[in-house]
Amino acid sequence: MPPKPIPFPGFTPLSDRIYLRNATNTNPPPLSHPTTIIIFGWGDGMPKHVSKYADGFADLYPSTRILVAISKTLQASNQPLPERVSAMMPIIDTVFPTPTGDGGNSPKERVLMHAMSNTGGIFIAAAMVAYQERHGKDKTLPHKLLVCDSTPGGLVFSAQVGRWSRAMAVGTAKMFPWPFIVTQALWWVFLWGNYLLERVRGSEPSGVWANRIMNEEGVTSRDSWRLYLYSKEDEIIGYEDLEENVAGVKRLGYRGVETELFEGSPHVGHMRLHSEQYWSRIKACWDAAIAAE
Repeated sequence: MPPKPIPFPGFTPLSDRIYLRNATNTNPPPLSHPTTIIIFGWGDGMPKHVSKYADGFADLYPSTRILVAISKTLQASNQPLPERVSAMMPIIDTVFPTPTGDGGNSPKERVLMHAMSNTGGIFIAAAMVAYQERHGKDKTLPHKLLVCDSTPGGLVFSAQVGRWSRAMAVGTAKMFPWPFIVTQALWWVFLWGNYLLERVRGSEPSGVWANRIMNEEGVTSRDSWRLYLYSKEDEIIGYEDLEENVAGVKRLGYRGVETELFEGSPHVGHMRLHSEQYWSRIKACWDAAIAAE
């Protein structure tokens, strides 16, 4: 039997990982607002924490429906690609039951997507592939703005395994009675084992795959905008790695690629420490993306 959805107050489960919250205001959203916001949570993010981001978006856009995808870090790192894609299909069937436009210029849906940490990025990429599986390889998932919060990081495994093992330990430490460092060490060993197994199989690591998919012209429209939110104090995502990635994205010809640097905030902690800066920057970038059309 499929896993049961976890309790998520205020949201209707579409699967054990995808949740829907309809708009608080029943009036149609203004043309300057998104019609749908899709939040891809960080690895092992709990509903009570992820829902704070849904609340923030609802304050900005009260007539907009919000979908949330919750995933485990282990699913991001070790779940087979077909299963990753299949898990995101309820999003496609809810927001895009039919193809609603090419190149991010849907006349019906104005979509804002929000990726949190590398797990969120991996499952946004999975949603992009799911859209093509449902509607054709010549289609790109229509969206106006993609917000990348604390993602992506570096893609060289040996240089990043310490950060990734820490991220997995943070999400699972409460499950074990021993010290945090032991949990991190176990995840470090697991990640190395999984990496070596992938090398033997010739498969592509999920983080590398997601970074490639999210920037592939046949998968994501160059008419969309990107906003990268980050800090130099992030203990999981190195800011130099993120800035290097952004520089590469800018060369690809997207309509808009912007960044926002936060002072002193930890991994996916920018909104908590700098709420006004966080939400005003997202709104300004959304407004710019709509005005550019």
